[in-house]
Parts: sequence; C-alpha cells; structure tokens
Amino acid sequence: MFFLLIRPSILLLLTTAIGWAQVPDKNPFTKFEDMAEGRRLYRLDCVNCHGMDGKSGRGTRLASKFRRHGGSDREMFRTISDGVQGTEMPGLWRDAESVWKILAFVRMLEESGTEACVAEGSDPEKGRDVFFNKGSCTACHAVGMGGGRLGPDLSSIGASRSYQHLRDSLIEPGKDLPPSHRTVRIVDREGARFEGVVLNEDGYTIHLLDRGERIRSFSKTDLHQLEKPKESLIPSYRGVLGETEINNLLAYLCGLTGPDARASR
Repeated sequence: MFFLLIRPSILLLLTTAIGWAQVPDKNPFTKFEDMAEGRRLYRLDCVNCHGMDGKSGRGTRLASKFRRHGGSDREMFRTISDGVQGTEMPGLWRDAESVWKILAFVRMLEESGTEACVAEGSDPEKGRDVFFNKGSCTACHAVGMGGGRLGPDLSSIGASRSYQHLRDSLIEPGKDLPPSHRTVRIVDREGARFEGVVLNEDGYTIHLLDRGERIRSFSKTDLHQLEKPKESLIPSYRGVLGETEINNLLAYLCGLTGPDARASR
C-alpha cells in the first residue's frame, strides 16, 4: 500500500483551485428578491467602507463600472469572497449564495453610478504641476511607476474615489484615514524617535515604514513609547494651497484612472 504525502499548503491550493473551478461564470441569483436580500447583506457587511450608495465610504467606489481586479461576475465573486491582499478589503465569510446576492445588489449600484470623479471648471494640467511641484505629492504617493510608498497608490484614484472624498483627503487628511496609513510614533529605550506607517504588527513586534521609506522592526519589550495617533503623516493643504490650486489638483486627480498614468513631467 502506498501513501501520497501532500503538504498542507499544497493541499489548500489544490482545494481552492478545485473550488474555483466549480464557480459559474454568471451570477445565478439575479431576481428582484435576490437583489433585495443582497441589499440587506450589503448593509451588514459592506456599508461601513463603501457607503450605502456605493460611493460615500473610504473603500473603492462601487457605483461605477471600473473594477481594478476584474469586472466579470466570476471575478467579482472571487474579490468579495477572498478580499484583496494588501488592502483593507477582507474576505467575506458567507456562503456562495449570499455572496452572489450581494453581487446582484452591487450591480444595481453600478447602474446608478456616473463618472467616479468629476471636477468641472478646473485645469488638470495646472493641477498636475501642483501635484509634482508645490504640492510635493510624489514624496508619499505613487502614480504609474514613480513616487513614494508612504501613502496610497493614486494611479487609479479618479476611477475609484468620489470628488468629495478626494477634497476631504486634501483638506482633512485624518478625517477618514485607512488604518494601514495611520501614523505610528515610537521611542525606543535609548530615546531614539521614529515615525511612519505600520507595515505589520503582532503581540510581540511591530514593523513600520519610516518617513525615509526605510523598514524599521522593533520588539515591543524594547520600546519606551508606542503611539498611534488618529492622524495622517500627510499635512492638510488648507492654507498651503489656494482654492484655485486645490481645484486644479482635484481635476488632475480625477483624471487618474489607470496604471498607465504619467508619473514624471
């Protein structure tokens, strides 16, 4: 008798692959009552990040047909079920029927959506100049292949966020900040001070990306002080930029709708 030994990690991958092979290409739950139930489940699981209208939360705008991780029924089912690694989007621990019904409601939000970000009457080219020069935005944010890593990648920000969300982020950057980009301040036993954003943390260690984009790792038993103020490393642009400059900058940000966005002048 022979026994085939398979590592648990490989077995999990095989199980997942088999599971995804059984997922249909089209949503089998698209009746009115399915959408109504999907709305109820959405209110329970999704509204805090995406807003009931699909466009007023800090999560990706759902009242739009832009889907960075694939827009087919099967792809969106997988995104909802598994989440998006490296983001605040967790996997949803619900049965397949519930996920399909949530997707049916999300499709309704898509149909109600307009262009994700509209900045009328402003000059995106002048806003681009503000972004790369006076605003110094690339010190923290990436656009295309260039820029910093302390803040979110903005290459597709115009397709996934509303105009009001972007304006709030410029004027009150700490108002609705994702936990992954909140400030952390550390003082070690020697009195050395460090500031940045958390990369990873458990009960014993914390790892951060400091302002110089260096990875710092600490054992919590070696720290004199650890603070996580609810504020952004990025300062408010109120008083730094004039109203016209802010409007032009918003026009530029609204025009960033894909990874091919230009990162240099």
